[in-house]
Amino acid sequence: MLDKTKSLWYPMRISYSNASRLIKLQEKLNEETSVEETFVPMIYKQVDMKMELAPAIDNLIFIRTKYSDLSVIKENKSLYEPLRYIMHPVLEDGIIHSEVLFVPDGQMNDFKRVTAEQNDRVVFLNNMEFACKPGTRVQITEGAFAGVKGVVKSFKKHLCVVIPIKDVAAVAITNVPKKHLLYLKGEETDETA
Repeated sequence: MLDKTKSLWYPMRISYSNASRLIKLQEKLNEETSVEETFVPMIYKQVDMKMELAPAIDNLIFIRTKYSDLSVIKENKSLYEPLRYIMHPVLEDGIIHSEVLFVPDGQMNDFKRVTAEQNDRVVFLNNMEFACKPGTRVQITEGAFAGVKGVVKSFKKHLCVVIPIKDVAAVAITNVPKKHLLYLKGEETDETA
């Protein structure tokens, strides 16, 4: 349930944007006093025969702020690119309605930590149906990603841990040794519901 009085992470889509406009928008939002933090996952991509750091997911930015402050920013189209909420269905009192999607702090911290690593074990997943499918929750116990929680899956015949953000983005840590996984009982696979 969305708590509109609390600062939360909101994934937002940016209409008609490219990489440079997305970065400029991030810089502008970071100057906003009401915005606590922004995040754009980055990867190295080949651009004009050289490797450059670029947004990993087109037209997506994560903004940490209060809902009311974000609404004001969203409405100011003259200063900012057209920002769009990402909605998801919520069941409340037997009625399904749409609600603005937010990402819990723990899940966002793990997602940021994993995407900050620029190595070949970290893979952004395009298949959201696969990435967001329910599975067994685990926590990595050793190595560079110790403490990260996600869902264990088989990816290209190897064990991996997927950190999904409901129908928005997902990243996998590949080739995780089974002995480095702690299986978490009783934790739900969908933290954003």
